[in-house]
Amino acid sequence: MGTKAVLKGKGHVGIFFGAAWSGSCKQFLDPLIKVYNKLVEEKGKSFEIVYVPASVPGRPPEDEATYKELLAQMPWLAIPLHRKATQKKLTRRFQVRQIPMLVLLDDKGKTIHRDITPAVTHIVEDPEGDTFADQFPWAEKRHTNIKEMLGETFLAGDGTEKTMKDLDGKYIGVLLSAQWHWQCRRFQQMLEYMYEKLKSEGKEFEIIDMDFSKDVPWLCMPQKSFQAKQKLGEAFRVEQCPMLVIIDPEGNVVTTEGVEIVTKDTDGECFPWTPKPLYDLSTLEPEILGEMNDTVTCVVLCEGCDEETKKAMTDAMMPIADEAFQAAKLSGCEAGMLFFTATETSDVVYQLRMSCEIGEPTGSPQLVILDIPDSGAYYVFDGDNIDAENIRTFIEDYDEERLERKELQEDEEEADDAARSYEEMAARPLGLTDANQ
Repeated sequence: MGTKAVLKGKGHVGIFFGAAWSGSCKQFLDPLIKVYNKLVEEKGKSFEIVYVPASVPGRPPEDEATYKELLAQMPWLAIPLHRKATQKKLTRRFQVRQIPMLVLLDDKGKTIHRDITPAVTHIVEDPEGDTFADQFPWAEKRHTNIKEMLGETFLAGDGTEKTMKDLDGKYIGVLLSAQWHWQCRRFQQMLEYMYEKLKSEGKEFEIIDMDFSKDVPWLCMPQKSFQAKQKLGEAFRVEQCPMLVIIDPEGNVVTTEGVEIVTKDTDGECFPWTPKPLYDLSTLEPEILGEMNDTVTCVVLCEGCDEETKKAMTDAMMPIADEAFQAAKLSGCEAGMLFFTATETSDVVYQLRMSCEIGEPTGSPQLVILDIPDSGAYYVFDGDNIDAENIRTFIEDYDEERLERKELQEDEEEADDAARSYEEMAARPLGLTDANQ
């Protein structure tokens, strides 16, 4: 059955990532079926679920027998087991890191919640579950306007009030911190330096601190704003501090990796750190650092090539990178694949070459896909002509699992220096895991 035909007219679609061998997925299946029946049969919601078999490093793939056994229990749709490329693209697009995971889309295919697994459990376990079900589709707070969540008034250190109107046109850093925590205090010193520098240069930037203090140069939320603070904490799933979220003048999230940015871009040279389709691995802008360990990455290394070839590689990568970038932006989720060129030598590029065992730079470009979440997997393009068509084919072959899989090698003596600029190469790669493990 065609995807468009079976999902036509559905107001919301849940994409259920799971595996037949996973105990946690089997435990989750029963409450999910109850919620599905409650929403569709009892409440008449326009809702459908599509099951996607998730591949997990270190675990055997689902076989036909276990897949059919699981399918027999589910009253919804499923991606056919043989469609490996579709499964891989969806897993990559929604950055599945644990299972079970249930992503919620609207009728236009835009992500409105990255994981509603807790909401499903709440409906079944809570006596007021029917009331909670009425709140379907449980839109994720992060996708609402963050400026509206912050409130209208803020306090400066001298006690004067500022309003949200005073911040029109500014990028805002929302700081989730704690004055008593030594890591937060140390980070605050770095942040103060960047803040003062950006302000002195006339940059449209302000910080709003959720922890009220008279000793900071930026604005703070009033102590009475405890409800707004709680909602912000829930929206960004705060598990540790400090955390710095950058939002644009319209209230959209630019990045949640503000701490990483301040640490790496101490002078704020890359402000306002907005995402872009194609990066240069040689310079490694700080806004992308925190994402590289969790996202599949496609890199063209051309630092040994002439300027004409470097430009040709950038021109070949850009339409593919921009297509993926715009698709992610339209769907409301983060990029499923990052794209880089490497036009100059650097510690990061050198470490990549050594880890992938592809040798010193030459006059010919080289193409690599890094899948660090998959236990440090990587794939090297085996060909002489790198152009847009061959890059697309290389990515398709990766999705179809037609490429030779290798794993990153690490030189222990050189890793310490490289780790400061390329943390995911020096750290033990993280892969997809069962949520119960």
